[in-house]
Amino acid sequence: MSTQPEITVSHTSTVTPDQIDELGHMNVRWYGANAVAATAAMCEQLGVGAPALHSSYTRHHHEQMEGNELEVHSAVIAGGGHLRLFHELRNRANNDLAATFIHELDHPEIEVRGIGIPDYGRARSIDLDINRFASAPSLDELRSRSLATRHERLVDTEDSMDAAVVPTWLMNNLIWSGERLDGLTDWICETDDGDRVGFASMETRLHMGRPVDVGTRIQSFGAVITLGAKVSQDLNWVYDLDSEELLAVAETVDLAFSIPNRRSREMPPEVRKREEARFHPDLG
Repeated sequence: MSTQPEITVSHTSTVTPDQIDELGHMNVRWYGANAVAATAAMCEQLGVGAPALHSSYTRHHHEQMEGNELEVHSAVIAGGGHLRLFHELRNRANNDLAATFIHELDHPEIEVRGIGIPDYGRARSIDLDINRFASAPSLDELRSRSLATRHERLVDTEDSMDAAVVPTWLMNNLIWSGERLDGLTDWICETDDGDRVGFASMETRLHMGRPVDVGTRIQSFGAVITLGAKVSQDLNWVYDLDSEELLAVAETVDLAFSIPNRRSREMPPEVRKREEARFHPDLG
C-alpha cells in the first residue's frame, strides 16, 4: 500500500555557509535540526503540545551543499505504543533524498492513520530494538577500560543554547562537546599516502534521558563495537559524575571518506590503529 498520501511537507530551509563543515557539505547537526523543527511542527498540527524527544534515528542518504533548498516530508508512524514520527529530508530542486529520520516522543500513541516505515527509511546497521540505556555499561566499567573521550566538565549555556536546562534534543552536545582527552583538535587526518580523510556519518541513533541542568558535572566515554575495512560503528555515553546517572547514548555508523576525491575509501593504517585502540565489541 502506498504511504505517500499521508506524508506532507512540515518544514523548509536553505543550507547556509555556517552549516558547512570540514568535509565540504552540510554538517550532520543541521540534518537533525531540520528534523527537530519538523517534529515541532507536526506536534503542533496534531495538538499534542511539545513532548520531549525520547530517541531519534537518522539514516543519511546523500550529502547536501551550500545553497540547496530543502524540505522535510513527515507522517505519523503506525503502532509502537508511543507517538513516533517519520521524516524525510529532500532537496527541493531535484527531489534528492538527503536523509530519513524516526523520532520517538514521550507521548502515548494517538488515534490517527499512520504509515509503515518505507524500506529506504529503515535502519540498516543499527538495531532499533536494542535499548542502549538498559544495556549500557556502568561508569566504573567505562573508567576501568580507560574509555573516556572528553575531560570532565560542567554543562554550560553553549550546550543548552542559552537556556537553563538542556532540552533532550540537544543531548548530543553533551557527548561531543568539550576538550578531547587525546589532545586532537582536528578530526581530519592528513594521511601518509597524501590524502585527507574524515568520517562521514551514515547512520546515527540518540537515546535521551532526562533534561539536564546547566552546571551539571559530566564526562563522555566511547568505544568502537564493529570495525570493518571502511566502516566503524561506535557507542558513546555521557554520565552525570555526581549521581553516576546515564544521561544519553549515541550510536553511530561512520564511513571513511576521502575529502579531495569525494568518495569512500579504506581506513588508512594510522586511522585504523586509532580505532583498534578503542575496539570493545563486547560492549555492543
